[in-house]
Amino acid sequence: MKKKPKLLPADTLADEHLFQQAVEGVVPLKASVTTDSKAPRRQLVVNSEIALQDFVEDDSHEPLQADRKGNAETDSTHRKNGVKRQTLQKLIRGQFPLEDQFDLHHLNTHTGKIELLKFIAWSQQQGLRCIRIIHGKGLHSKQGPKLKLMARQVLREHARVMAFTSCKPAEGGEGATDVLLKS
Repeated sequence: MKKKPKLLPADTLADEHLFQQAVEGVVPLKASVTTDSKAPRRQLVVNSEIALQDFVEDDSHEPLQADRKGNAETDSTHRKNGVKRQTLQKLIRGQFPLEDQFDLHHLNTHTGKIELLKFIAWSQQQGLRCIRIIHGKGLHSKQGPKLKLMARQVLREHARVMAFTSCKPAEGGEGATDVLLKS
């Protein structure tokens, strides 16, 4: 059974007619496309052999070099261009929740570099934002902290790393590094 359409009073019909006459010939503006939703996250598919070829170069015979802007051995913090100081300060204070960690102990620099890159790629796939790399202080190494220097060099050059800092003394100090990844 259909409902009867409501009849409008005569003065409402006259108002509607007047309105139609007033807007006759008006061209509506084009509506801009806006949305509150975000674009879907891109799935990062990592084929370990192909993806690592982009990052890993055979540097087993080359000594680790410090970054041009500073000494990799003494620089305990780093942020990429465009990353706010406040963001780095939050990382230093431990205000980002730590989501995973990776231990480089008992690895040589070449294997450690490959495994570190795999861990960063995996962390990115999982959507992790803050991770910890445990590399040690190099106190028992005759040539100094090789893993620490390698890890910081990789982190400085990696496109997905926004910032990093040494951990608090109670959490490993200079023997571990907290890393902030792009989301």
